Amino acid sequence: MPEVSEGQQRIEGSGAELLAQTLKSSGIDRVFALCGDHINHLYRALDLNGVEIVSVHQESAAVHMADGWARATGQPGVAVVTGAPGHTNTITGLACAQHAGSPVLLISGATPLEQRERGGMQVLPQSDLTRPITKFSHEIAASDHYGEFCIRSLQIAQDGTPGPVNLNAPLDTLLGMRQAGVDGRTPSYRSELACRPDYKGGGKQMDDAVALLAQAQRPILILGSGAFFEYSEDEIARVTSLLNIPVFTVELARGLLPDDGQLCFGYGDPFFSTSFREARGADLVILIGAQVDCHQVMGRLHFFAENTRFIQAHRDAHKIGMNRSNAASFCGPVKPFLNYLAESSDNGASVRKADWMARFRDAYQQERNSWQTVLSVAEQSEPQAAMHPLKVCISLERHLTDRTTITVDAGDFIHWARSFFPARGRGRWMDGGTFGALGAGLPLGMGAQLAAPEDPVWIFLGDGGFSFYSWELVTAVQMGLPIKVIVGNDAAWGIEKRLQLRDYGKAVGCELPDIRYDAFAEMVGARGFHVSDPDKLDEVIDDFIACTGPAVLDVRIRQLAGRPFQFER
Repeated sequence: MPEVSEGQQRIEGSGAELLAQTLKSSGIDRVFALCGDHINHLYRALDLNGVEIVSVHQESAAVHMADGWARATGQPGVAVVTGAPGHTNTITGLACAQHAGSPVLLISGATPLEQRERGGMQVLPQSDLTRPITKFSHEIAASDHYGEFCIRSLQIAQDGTPGPVNLNAPLDTLLGMRQAGVDGRTPSYRSELACRPDYKGGGKQMDDAVALLAQAQRPILILGSGAFFEYSEDEIARVTSLLNIPVFTVELARGLLPDDGQLCFGYGDPFFSTSFREARGADLVILIGAQVDCHQVMGRLHFFAENTRFIQAHRDAHKIGMNRSNAASFCGPVKPFLNYLAESSDNGASVRKADWMARFRDAYQQERNSWQTVLSVAEQSEPQAAMHPLKVCISLERHLTDRTTITVDAGDFIHWARSFFPARGRGRWMDGGTFGALGAGLPLGMGAQLAAPEDPVWIFLGDGGFSFYSWELVTAVQMGLPIKVIVGNDAAWGIEKRLQLRDYGKAVGCELPDIRYDAFAEMVGARGFHVSDPDKLDEVIDDFIACTGPAVLDVRIRQLAGRPFQFER
């Protein structure tokens, strides 16, 4: 029998062991973490319980990676960081997950309770700091509480509108032994909560919704993050084919129903899709797991008419009736609601709406056909300028598959990719959403790659965004993650330079140094590729995509290329 070390004896029966065991029994086999004194004992307990630790280089990156994992799998992602400065570094990651509606559990170490108000090192009200940007934030007061609060946190993260939660773990409670006489069994956990009702349909709201759909001549359906967590791709395909009305997707639902130009027409946002601008003529908007927000121009009358009616199903009562009142609402699971609506719909009405569907098919095809014209006009207007971002997208499209995950960051360069590439699969499209955290695209994409290690993952970043988490490439190298990072390098903070020149005639503080980011990639052990000559673009991209392991493509692009589809919100 192997000898038990003194260190292992200290873990047995401790709060750290209970937390690690509860995570493992809850199906958590991997956490994203950065080590620190407060969590060394938890690290040991995780290791003893067979939970993999993915080591990062900055705490917010750990949260972003957990977020990327959650978006790719639909299951909670877990991040573990040390206390005080380690905890404060996670704020951006938590806010990003909150805006995305992504179920992330952050476990933060903390100073021992007995040092509070006594001049202890790194004392900080950690739960108070994260409470405004999480669904639940709690400091563990006793070693026996770790199992219960781990379970509760995972449940809260997934219930209603999913989102991040935070458990703060003081060192003395991690080290402390569970009390005699207290139930020491590891709590059980189920991802499908018993409190979620199984709605079978019927009732006034459902009858109203069915009647509204039957009366509508120009309906559209918008799928949001709530649909992502309840539907598989096959299930949503069946339901939407029954409805046979134009479909758009936003947030985590991008790709849940692939953008095919026949039934699903892409982004439900006029800022990124000219096809969605046709929705201005809609007389009925059905929101499933979505709400009227900035994606739909806040429901303003210059987009949706005053007499446009809305049907909304959402788990979160706070999201119901946001910005526009509903003609019919349902607060609860969205899947049975939409299924009932589709199965009760009049197929004959779909035939009457054929011209409405054709309008979107034409608009979608016109948008796809326009890209080459947009590029030609841009190149002819500035023949001496550096490469246009759209040219990069068109070249990459030759390698796009249905299994490619696309992660786009923030900034002008990435908006060309955001608008150009169709979303083709559930959990295979990630963007900054309504938070737009610059740089988050890299760790988000790494989390997605770990969720699907054999599938291609493309990460689009500007040169400014790349600098935020560039050292996470080391983690990608260490783990052999074959991520492909496309850096649009214009040596500028592109959006701000464009806006300052537009508004003031002069740009201040918007220049970046001329750096070869492919050289940085090579320095840390990844592959690096560079291209500035348009005639060599296809060849370089072919080699870039074909290479094994993590790689960075540094593309010299023109400044002030702006973004496609300018639209006033």
